[in-house]
Amino acid sequence: MRIRFQWTWLLTLLPAAAFALLALNLPLVQPLDEAVSLYIQGWRNTPLTDVMRVCSQLAHPLVLVVFSFVLVFAVRQRRHWAPIFTNLAISVMLNLGLKEVFARPRPMVVSRLVLERGFSFPSGHSMAAAAFYGFAIYLIRRSGLNRAAKRLLTLLCLVAIALVGFSRIYLGVHYLTDVLAGYLISAVYLAIFTGFVSAYFYEDLSLSDRLYDVGARGSLVQSFAHAIDGIISGLKAERNMVIHFAAMALVTVFALVLQCSTWEWCVLIALFGLVTAAELINTAIESAVNLVSPQPHPQAKLAKDTAAGAVLMTAAAAFVIGLIIFVPKVWSLVQRSLL
Repeated sequence: MRIRFQWTWLLTLLPAAAFALLALNLPLVQPLDEAVSLYIQGWRNTPLTDVMRVCSQLAHPLVLVVFSFVLVFAVRQRRHWAPIFTNLAISVMLNLGLKEVFARPRPMVVSRLVLERGFSFPSGHSMAAAAFYGFAIYLIRRSGLNRAAKRLLTLLCLVAIALVGFSRIYLGVHYLTDVLAGYLISAVYLAIFTGFVSAYFYEDLSLSDRLYDVGARGSLVQSFAHAIDGIISGLKAERNMVIHFAAMALVTVFALVLQCSTWEWCVLIALFGLVTAAELINTAIESAVNLVSPQPHPQAKLAKDTAAGAVLMTAAAAFVIGLIIFVPKVWSLVQRSLL
């Protein structure tokens, strides 16, 4: 455990340091970036451009949604489903804010073959591809597939990551260092996220017990640890919690694709919290009732049904508010496509 913990820190700190080094020296690497972009521009031809457009779409949020459901059906164990959907949401949101911090303009030395908005550093597509397909590799390595199948699927995921990064340079919307920085940030994220999944979804560790063992008894940190343990237990035990997390991941993707405003994001995040909290309270009530009344009883049924009804009402309200936010955006998109 100690050796693995040290390796996790190493896998987190090294790419973080490399990213910081790149970010602090963007003016110095600009000539190299421009030279690489001009060199790759010389490879352009119509068939290759068509292929690169397709490769770039491997990191599109809607494509990642489809692949997430493929993973869910391929990985039959329910304990994997919540991490898969959580990873989907994080993968598509990784670059929010980072580009605004560095505000690096997109390449100007080459023509752009696709229309993109916003800044260039780091590459959002590269981050999403590395985070999503990198976690897929983690699941593949932990699966019960034979060695040949693992190697083949791992290779396909690595090829997808590389093709997404190369396509962004080829299409003229990112520099080489934008892509490398995206990979580095995703490496940091994957080291942390897979370590968390390994500890709490494979080894069933308890954060509160670990803190208790090191002497953090009765502290505020211990209280937070118990709360985190409760959330994780709910995710592993309750199918409805997984459904809520899947819905939150899908809403996150569509909110990004449809470019929700800051206030709309605030409303959506508040709804995420309310629905999840209602489901956790429902789980707590069910567990308490089962403990007090292990045999069927009308009052026990009333308590469980009422708690479940509260979850249904909260989810229904969230669904209606979601329709109010998204339907006008989708209708506007449809109208623009028909013009």
